[in-house]
Formats: sequence, C-alpha cells, structure tokens
Amino acid sequence: MSNINTPRLILLALAGAVAGLIIFAIVDPSMAREELTGHGPSGIGELFSSGAILGFALASAIGGMLALANELGMHFRRMAIRTIGAIAIGALAGTIAGLVAEAVFLVLVFAGGLVIGRTVGWAILGAGAGVGVGYVLGGWPRAKMSMLGGLIGGGVGGMFFDVVALVSGGGSASRFIGFIIMGAATGAAVAMAEEVAKQSWVTVLTGAREGKSYILTKSTTSLGRDELADIPLFGDPSIAKQHALLKIDRHLVILQPVGGPVMVNGSQSTTGAELKDGDIIGIGRMALRINQKAGYYASATYKKPFDALAHSHPQFPTSQTFSAPGVAQPIAVCTGTIILAVVAGPYANQSYQSGPGILRIGRDAGCTIGLPQDVKLSRTHADIQWDGANWSVRDLNSSNGLWVNGVRVAYRLLSIGDQIGVGQSVFRVDSL
Repeated sequence: MSNINTPRLILLALAGAVAGLIIFAIVDPSMAREELTGHGPSGIGELFSSGAILGFALASAIGGMLALANELGMHFRRMAIRTIGAIAIGALAGTIAGLVAEAVFLVLVFAGGLVIGRTVGWAILGAGAGVGVGYVLGGWPRAKMSMLGGLIGGGVGGMFFDVVALVSGGGSASRFIGFIIMGAATGAAVAMAEEVAKQSWVTVLTGAREGKSYILTKSTTSLGRDELADIPLFGDPSIAKQHALLKIDRHLVILQPVGGPVMVNGSQSTTGAELKDGDIIGIGRMALRINQKAGYYASATYKKPFDALAHSHPQFPTSQTFSAPGVAQPIAVCTGTIILAVVAGPYANQSYQSGPGILRIGRDAGCTIGLPQDVKLSRTHADIQWDGANWSVRDLNSSNGLWVNGVRVAYRLLSIGDQIGVGQSVFRVDSL
C-alpha cells in the first residue's frame, strides 16, 4: 500500500462529498414535495423516469467534481475541457445506469429487502458516475478502474443510506447525509481503485508540480508544454508543446522524443529508450521518475546508461546492471565515501564526492554543495551526513521539500541508487 497517493484519495473524497451536496440540492426539493403531498411516482414509467433523472444528476455531478479536483492548479482551458467532458460522459452513463439501477432495485426489494436493493442499485449508479472522470483522464482502460471504484463507493453509500434514515428519522436529513456519504465514498473508492490497479506511473520531481503523479493507462501519453498534454510541463520555454511520448507496449514503457532532446538517467536519448522502475527522465529543466509495481517486468536484469556521468567522475562506470523490480535483492547501504551524481536540473552531469562529514546543499555560497542557479532550492535546503555507520539526508525546513525516490521525506537513511530530489535538482547516490 506504500504506492497509494493518499493526498489525492483525500482530495477526491472531499470532491465527492461536495458533489453529494450538489445532488442533494438538485433532487431533494422534488422528493420533499412528494413526501409532503403524498404524490410520488404513480406508475412504472414514472419510476424509471425518476431513476434516470437521479442517475443523470448523480453521475454528472460526481464525475464533474472528481475531474475538477484532479485538474486543480492546471490552466483554466484544460480544467474546463476535462470537467465538461466528465460531466457529459457521466450524464449519459448515469442516465443508463439509473434505468438499470431502478430495474434491479425493484427486483431485489421484492426478493431480498430494501437495504439489499438500495445497496446494489446505488452501486450501479456509482459505477456510472466513475465512467466520465476515468475516461477523460486516461481513456477506456482507466474508465474501467474508475467504474470499479464507483461500484464500490456507490454500494457503500447505498448500504449506509437506510441506516442514516433510521437514525435521522428519514426525509431531507437522511438524504443530506446519505448523498454526502455516497459522494465521498465514491470519490475515495475511485481514487483507491485507480491506485491499486495502476502498473506504471510518472512522478514529477522538479518544477511547480513537484510530487504530482500521473497514472499511465493510455497506449500513448504525451509530455510537453501544451496545456492539453497528458503530462503538462509548464514554466520552461525550452520544452516543446509536444516534446515526448510515453508508449505502452504490453509490459514495456517506451520513451520517444518528438519535439526536442530528452535525457534518461543523465544520458541523452535521441531515438527512444525502454524505461524501467526508477529511471529519471530529464526534459528541459524538468525531471520525472518512472515508477512501476514490483514484478511488472519479466526480464531478470537490465542496464541503465551512465555515460554522461562518467565524464564528470572517472570512477563512475559507464553502465551498471541492476536486478529487475520483481527479483529479490539486498539493499546496498551507502557507507564510506559518498558520490552524488546530478542526473537532472541546472547542474546535470556534475558529481560530488566526499568522505565522512556533513554536506549542506543549498543556494547559499557557504553550502558544501552550492547550487545558486537552482531557483527552487532554499538557501540552506538539506544536509547529507555521516553518523559513523550510515549516510543520511535531512530536510532543513526547505520551501519545496526533500524527496527520496519520489516520496517526500524529512529524514532518510541512504542506500546506493537512491535518488534525492531538492529544488530542480536530482542526485543519484553511489559510494566507493
């Protein structure tokens, strides 16, 4: 579960809860009026019409809010296109799901009771709500993940709805709480299903969106400065609008340059490269890390190029062989003399070597490793220190944080091969 993006899960749960409030505001007035007058749907046609309307409102509201939450901080045009797309697809899927849910609900109420009928019916509505956001973010492969999450979240909401009604006495109060629970559960379950099912994803290590992850599900994922790129890289004019593509071929992730040069682990790639877990992609001043679940690749070993680093440090080998993610291997703890090779950022292809002591990284001229051209770096950003047995890295309350292997940390013991992200720079750890 260490690969779960918890902040995104919480964000989508909150977005789903807001969608629940929107749904309540849309449907409660008519339901309250029916309760007050005693005139509800009088025939099978009106029942199915009510189900379709509920599905329409629920799926479009939840799908739209989840898409909007996922795109927060992006350009307005991108946010609008993806949000409207999720609403439109969700509205269609929700209408169909509402009709199916109403039919299933009627059958199960007679066969097994109200709670079972509502749980299954709302699960179907939740699945319809997940389609839109999944499709606009990653096509049909991701829509399937989101449908599964919506199915689970909708079922949870339906299961608790009647419990809430029993406690609150029914009416508007139960619908208010019930719709919020359903929305929040659907948002959280969509995020969880996507996180559990993901096989490959990219984490941004530098730049304005440092730490943001993008799940790879489409056969071709675009990277560039275009606001509609699948992985947008804003803020660097040297990056082309369509700079590179990530292509998924069965279990392979292939990086293909299309608009400019790209770096893989510090070496320039002009014709493309097969990527593995932990590889660092450099595009302009941006650095990204490819992440994959253990065991996703069948090959036992693979080579990572370090030719560019060899020019700046003669002891650094031109290539190293690593075990594949699925193969058990001991962790090589970094001891003795430490080598920090810069694989991305303004100082790419430089390296620093030190014996036991304290290395301070920052923009300040007094730092052991001074990087004044890295504008995202704090004046005193992090310390790398020898404690007599191990090397470790510690954040010094920096503005943009300390990252080790794509995860934000305050302190971490270092192992050979670790990637340290500070500001726009990424260091790879080795030792003599």
